[in-house]
Amino acid sequence: MIDSESSFRNGQNSETFETSSFLRKVLGSEVLPLVPRNSKLFIPHHSHTTKTYKLKSRTAKDRFNSRFPNLNLTYYTDLTRNLISKCYPKNCPTCKIPLTKGISTRENVLRCSKCNCQVSLTKDTPLEHLKIPLWTFSYIFLEAIQRSPLGLSASEIQRRLGVSKSTATLLKRRLQIFLSDLIPSIKREMVKDLKKAWKGRNLPESGDLKPFIEGKPVVHMDTLALFSASQRANGFRKRYKHKGQTASIYLTDAVALEKGKYQIGTLVHTIAIKGGPVILSSVPDQKQKTLMPLMDFIPEDSPIFSDEGMPWMERYNKNFRSINHSARANDSKRNVWARNRWSKDSINNQVAEGIQRSVKYSFLASYSYINPKYSTLYLNEYSALKGLKVYGLDRLLGRKSGLLGNVGNG
Repeated sequence: MIDSESSFRNGQNSETFETSSFLRKVLGSEVLPLVPRNSKLFIPHHSHTTKTYKLKSRTAKDRFNSRFPNLNLTYYTDLTRNLISKCYPKNCPTCKIPLTKGISTRENVLRCSKCNCQVSLTKDTPLEHLKIPLWTFSYIFLEAIQRSPLGLSASEIQRRLGVSKSTATLLKRRLQIFLSDLIPSIKREMVKDLKKAWKGRNLPESGDLKPFIEGKPVVHMDTLALFSASQRANGFRKRYKHKGQTASIYLTDAVALEKGKYQIGTLVHTIAIKGGPVILSSVPDQKQKTLMPLMDFIPEDSPIFSDEGMPWMERYNKNFRSINHSARANDSKRNVWARNRWSKDSINNQVAEGIQRSVKYSFLASYSYINPKYSTLYLNEYSALKGLKVYGLDRLLGRKSGLLGNVGNG
């Protein structure tokens, strides 16, 4: 049987063992274990033996793992350990050196090579106090990557692992917290690409912008009402207090008192780049004081394309351009709407609108409905999985490991 500590060796090439080029691109060769994922572990059987062995009583972990005879649990266990070790590295409290060695009989422990000090692998990480085996995390993590942009619901985790609903939901939350820690790294890489392409450059005031923006990253923004409330959900009462998109996510005050909840839908602000990452944020409204903090990480000279929902943005970014989706046709007798109301002079926000179409479909197909108070976790999960496919884990972590936020100290 292959030793579980083999995944912590440096300088090994996993391409010989792992055939999926997609996983190598997303996770990198350092994280993927040396054990082939789809192989069966060979346990020698000696029929002619004279020795007698004392059978050990099976633990709860052994009984749980016995439900999955067709899975290479060593592969997924090593993958989880590699992910946690690279994203949340541990140092020996005495020797102050990085801990890389594991213990074959204790999957959740790291050991110092000098003083033999033992430290918990999952302490101050999203997997702290995880009561089920470590391999379950990487199992659903790979499933979430391969399913993206569709989501992996807690009900699907419950069916696949055969655990209770509360355990599946908790495992889903741990996955979302881990992916939420990748968002700052994704923003950092977005800033690098934008500065490289647009530092010190300005767009012309008029004319077609296609020659200036072709092949360069441009930020597209828009807002989406997700799981909006129908008039039936509002007690068949019209909503005069709220206008625009916020009218569809809030209930009337009288109905809210009866049902005990006020917000029923989610308003999503989208920041997207064509062929690049996307940042989704849950917002209560479209006011300037709400949306401005979401754009603090974007460089000042980066072009931003949006609709006319953010007229105040022109005062802060001279490369901001907007498109009027309500433009009327010049010949009003023949046409009502203008032909260039979706794109004019290469100015449009179709990238953000395309992402929002995917978000709306995937959330409806995967979850049917999400509670607004958990909307940030679900949106971060979608954004992080998209960023992983664009940049890869090695680039997001940088040259040094351990650049993710530490949720244990938050």
